[in-house]
Amino acid sequence: MIANLKQSIGQYRSFMDYRFLAYKTELTQLLLQLKSFGVLFLVVLGSSVLGLILLLFLGLGKIIDSSDAPQYGAKMAWLYLLLQSVMLSAMKSAIKNSAQRAFQQTLVKRYWLGLVDIKLLLLSNGWLIASLVIAIDLSINQWLRVPHFLVFLLLQFTLGILCLYKPIALVYGFLLSAMWLMLPFDLSPLIYQCGFVLLFALSTLMVPFNFAAKLELSSLTGFWLMFFIHNSWTLIWRGALLLCVFMAFEVLLQERANLADIFSILSLAFVVLFSSSLQFDCSHLHQQYSVFFKMQNKQTAFFIGQFVPSLIVLLLSLIVFFALFNQASGLLLLTGIIWCALQQAIVQKKPAHYALVWMITTGGLLAALT
Repeated sequence: MIANLKQSIGQYRSFMDYRFLAYKTELTQLLLQLKSFGVLFLVVLGSSVLGLILLLFLGLGKIIDSSDAPQYGAKMAWLYLLLQSVMLSAMKSAIKNSAQRAFQQTLVKRYWLGLVDIKLLLLSNGWLIASLVIAIDLSINQWLRVPHFLVFLLLQFTLGILCLYKPIALVYGFLLSAMWLMLPFDLSPLIYQCGFVLLFALSTLMVPFNFAAKLELSSLTGFWLMFFIHNSWTLIWRGALLLCVFMAFEVLLQERANLADIFSILSLAFVVLFSSSLQFDCSHLHQQYSVFFKMQNKQTAFFIGQFVPSLIVLLLSLIVFFALFNQASGLLLLTGIIWCALQQAIVQKKPAHYALVWMITTGGLLAALT
């Protein structure tokens, strides 16, 4: 019996070593894909890593100490959970080793797969690790004053599991919880967090709606809708990062209202960045399916159609921005449309210069304000 136990432990360790090696290999490939996109994210995001870490812990502080503004703390918690889910979605394939999943099921027991998945999930979830760092530092008296933070920790772990095994529940859960935050009155932080738990639990019981079955691929509208339904990640990560930009704008505006014009330009710059970069995907799709629509004599409409998704994302983002911060401006809207069209043209003609043009234009607009 002891020999069998030692053999099982040895097999598990070997399997864990294999999964960890596959995990590191796939993450390396993911980073190479980001690098191949251009130096833009390396320059813009890489240079602000310390600032992002600081904002991470600052946001956690707002979630913990939210007794004076419970709804604001709940909104921060919702955004925190959303960004965690986006990050884990990007790493999901590496965590589960999806490429070799069927092969692994023939090697080990099913619960071994789940156990290793959870270990790698905990290793990957920097958001949960940051929360645990703060949680360890809290005293018992502090825990008694912030019981909602314990529920928040439970949510972080549970949503990680949902991300791996039932991602559609996250979509429904975030939609329901967003409506929960729109209640026109304040509740206690604990009630807000318990409401999140209930709504995400309810979302696991909801049946997915197959909208794609009603679409016709022969129509241009149906073709583009089908593409974004099956490649929703391209929209999800952009939407999540834009929410970050808007939340940062809100915080900065509260601290330095006199710099509202500068913050507006910076926010517009990121709106243009995340919307116009969608042109990389649309341009590739146009090249791939141009012959198909040429056979239907729709090549001109298909060529023009590839520019529409980026503009739609831009307009929706600006509408949300104007509604949240009462910053409606015809000049800002016109600037955003022209700038986005310029970035789309760069993607078509000189994609290697995309980042450079974006940074020069941002700098030029900021310089025009001073």
